[in-house]
Amino acid sequence: KVIEETKINISTSDKYLSYNGKIIKYSRDGISAVDASGNIIWNGSYDMISPAVDICGKYVVVADIGAKSFFVYNEEGQAKEIVTDYPITQACVSIHGIVAVLLEQANSNVINIYDPYNISARLLVEIPTNVDEGYPVCIDISPEGTNLVASYVCVTSGNVQSRVAFYDFTDVGKNTNCLVGAKNYDETVIADVRFLGSNNICIFTDNGFSIWKNARQPRETYSNTYEEKIKSAFCNSKYIGMVFENSSRTKPYQMKVYGLTGEKVLDLGFDNDYTSVKMYGDDEILFNSASECTIFRINGVKKLSCKVNGKVLQFFPADGINKYYLVMDTKIQKIRLKNEK
Repeated sequence: KVIEETKINISTSDKYLSYNGKIIKYSRDGISAVDASGNIIWNGSYDMISPAVDICGKYVVVADIGAKSFFVYNEEGQAKEIVTDYPITQACVSIHGIVAVLLEQANSNVINIYDPYNISARLLVEIPTNVDEGYPVCIDISPEGTNLVASYVCVTSGNVQSRVAFYDFTDVGKNTNCLVGAKNYDETVIADVRFLGSNNICIFTDNGFSIWKNARQPRETYSNTYEEKIKSAFCNSKYIGMVFENSSRTKPYQMKVYGLTGEKVLDLGFDNDYTSVKMYGDDEILFNSASECTIFRINGVKKLSCKVNGKVLQFFPADGINKYYLVMDTKIQKIRLKNEK
């Protein structure tokens, strides 16, 4: 059932994200937080060629990839701008507004940690890299902003080698230039690195994943690789999920979900087509294509499977139980499941 609907005119650069039960809309010339009725909660303006957004709690960072500036917004929409010395490759934010930025220099990259709200010392930490270590290509900051994980790639004699490094910005890491752990992955590409809460980290590779514990003294506690082709990966603070392409089975996709100790909690084949998958809350996995939305619970129950009239751009939860947003090419709908009061 549609409980609210707002007509919108979407340009090719407009993008939408979930933001604490509301919606973040951003484009090349600005960003805003809006509700289902289209009411603006806060907004900000800028001029960017390639904006990229990261959200943690009530903070939002939007960085101009390939350029030298980023903005951080708090829950009231108050903005802080930082201008960097080098072009930005990636930026991520913590629940306290601390921002980690990957910058691209001519011969190497550098990782900077900023506190945009500290006027006297905005640059907290600078982590230089060198060619021997490889180039950092992906980073994530812990929710508290005290730790960072980075993946590096290095090509030696035609062979690709990846490396993951762990950094701590408290007193624990001060005697080791913040580096508190590392591991090499031979002939493996690291696709992504993610903090799963404060002390658990997931390393996604091109053929599997590994789980690490204790960001200040990191140790690998579980790893798995697969022969099947991985289509998608997703995670939250409790679970890690993988979707595989099933060329030899009746169902085209196979989803496997694991807990943080590596125990398998779901192994399910399904045939709902999709282009995007994300996990929200404690137990819901949301899939969508341009014309179809599906929700699976962590116990394997299919909560929702429906065709949509209109082109779906985003599908994510809204404020309230069993309520969701459908962001389409001409409108935003807030929906509630029909069998719920």
